[in-house]
Amino acid sequence: MDAQNLEGSNKASSYVRALELLGPILAKRSRTFTHCSDLFATNSVSLIGVLYAYIREQQNLGDMGIFDSKSKPSYWRNGFYSAALKSYKEFLILQRHQDDLWEIYNEPGIEPKELGKRLNCSKFEAAKSLLSEVEFDVSTREGKEALRQIKARVNQEFFRAMILHDYGVRCCLTGLTIPGVLRASHIVGWAEDADNRMNPANGLCLSATYDAAFDRHLIAFDDDFRMILSPSLKEFYTNDAFKKYFLSLEGQRICLPKKYKPDTMLLERHRSKIM
Repeated sequence: MDAQNLEGSNKASSYVRALELLGPILAKRSRTFTHCSDLFATNSVSLIGVLYAYIREQQNLGDMGIFDSKSKPSYWRNGFYSAALKSYKEFLILQRHQDDLWEIYNEPGIEPKELGKRLNCSKFEAAKSLLSEVEFDVSTREGKEALRQIKARVNQEFFRAMILHDYGVRCCLTGLTIPGVLRASHIVGWAEDADNRMNPANGLCLSATYDAAFDRHLIAFDDDFRMILSPSLKEFYTNDAFKKYFLSLEGQRICLPKKYKPDTMLLERHRSKIM
């Protein structure tokens, strides 16, 4: 959970702490869940789901349940224990699906476009478990749309993980290695080409500034993977920051990934829109 805390808030660390505190409380005061003294050794999604419902009930009981003034009252009064369990359940579900996607990725001899199709079509049966507590009928338009959004978010997160992995968690242009500012940039956008959404050859690892410039077609790359500046970007030629961060890199060749080079046909499609 801490590793997936991309927003940078303290919520993930607070949830981890809540689970650390909850285990001993269960071992001491719960007859049903005494065996859950170490929640991080519990990797059953169904068990965590049952435990989540139980803890919500106990939090509502106040000090008439398993919690008391010694049990970090702010945690159970504010619903942190149940929220942490819900987050942990989501983590387990997502981690298992990501493991399935990595298994596909690691199969030898798959062409990148075919790999992308297989990743995009990979079944995610547990997606229903990630819907909010509001009841959704997945046969309705609203339910199907909710599931579609969850699957799209999960695939986008995996695409980022895959691209950063292939580029060694390093901006291919600057060499920057700070994960928090690195982006998995689609060469041809997610909405533009469904067949290439998960294609690893449709991705570049760029730091945030260059990702934004690439997304707005202010920079592009030629078939030799060298950076091109758009005419509109060059209008800032008198600006010192432009000279330092863009003009100095014009013509520079990117560092190529370990496994899947950027597709030159996709680069050409992107380049055709340079502003």
